[in-house]
Amino acid sequence: MLDRITPPEVRPFGHLSLPPMKRIVLDNGIILNVYDHSFQDVSELMLLTPGGMVEAMGSPVASMLVPVMLDGSRMYPGSALSDVFDFNGAKISPSVSDHFTGVSIRMLNSHWEKLLPVYADMIFSPELDSHAVDTCRHRMAQSAAIAMQRVEYKAQKTVRELAYGADHPKAVMDTPQSVEAVSIEDFLRWHDCIFSRNLSGAELFLSGRVTPPMIDGINRIFGSVAVDTDSDTSPHILPFDTVAPSFRFIESPGALQSAIRFAIPSIPRTHPDYIMLRCAVVALGGYFGSRLMSNIREDKGYTYGIQAGLLGSPEGTVMLVQTSADNAYAEAVVDEIRAEIKRLYSGDFTDEEMERLRQYLMSTLAQHLDTAFSISACHVTERNSFTGPEYFARQVDVISSMTPDALCNVARRHLPLDKEIVVIAGSKV
Repeated sequence: MLDRITPPEVRPFGHLSLPPMKRIVLDNGIILNVYDHSFQDVSELMLLTPGGMVEAMGSPVASMLVPVMLDGSRMYPGSALSDVFDFNGAKISPSVSDHFTGVSIRMLNSHWEKLLPVYADMIFSPELDSHAVDTCRHRMAQSAAIAMQRVEYKAQKTVRELAYGADHPKAVMDTPQSVEAVSIEDFLRWHDCIFSRNLSGAELFLSGRVTPPMIDGINRIFGSVAVDTDSDTSPHILPFDTVAPSFRFIESPGALQSAIRFAIPSIPRTHPDYIMLRCAVVALGGYFGSRLMSNIREDKGYTYGIQAGLLGSPEGTVMLVQTSADNAYAEAVVDEIRAEIKRLYSGDFTDEEMERLRQYLMSTLAQHLDTAFSISACHVTERNSFTGPEYFARQVDVISSMTPDALCNVARRHLPLDKEIVVIAGSKV
């Protein structure tokens, strides 16, 4: 009989490690990363190529390209393309980061022979016709017009401009005008850049239940594509032009709440202190039991939710706190954020808080090891973020060894309040 009274034993995590992926070189030099481990006949293949939002200089074309590609290809024009994927139970997922573009297909193994040529045709021979482009532009322009009316958009846009520099691609946010300005020629040029000229730096990630015929099929299809080995696929690193310290209030008449953004520029993701700093920021506002949530939500009742995180990239890192609150409480929320950062400096972590923080961080890492797909995604993230294959192991080591002194010292060094950027978008009380 199932015992619903006695709680299960709580045990600490054992040693966590990220399984490696097998690297296979295709006939044309493209790397195929393989992780074969699944109890079900399902697999996922992702093509990841250099070139993202920064290389596109913030143009909406970077995020619009793959959705437009789904509207037809040379072999399967119009809706015939999506019909093939839908009928065979496949899922296409695009992803665009600062410096990479990815497109993945998740499929039943019983259909891979039919689906891989269709997937490749979508990538290398999309229709990119005027109807598909117009539909995507109209949809995204409407979304941008709605978003621009919100105080959250106004605060986010301003904090990005101050943290990254007004002309930096990471500071750019979509507007109806910028979306409508993207032409078919822009799509063709960007597609040629990502899926033709940048293929020499591309990698494939295959996970799930992998069979030798599947690997042979991928090599036959993707290993035969022409690769321009003379093309420069290195990331376009643009340093930030931060304006700090700074304060901006954006008047939004009639707003019922204020959107609050509190940022501090910090160390790049490659810095040896980065992982410990991330642990300190999680303690500050990275989970439900964090200090910001306990103080500003549970104790003061100023907001329903508040989050803090590190936005790391090769160009640099920004610690960002974001929340919304009643207009009357906006300045009080900012004061409490400052107070909690100063508390980090003091190192007043109790044993209970340290254990809760450690368990949360380890649980987050353990989630990456749940499935073959999540393990592959973790390797993709390491590629996207330029952190390298040992990053997961370094996280385990830092979390296992972190102490109150280590957390407070890293906060003192890398979260200086004299570099704060505060943005409030709302209505004056």
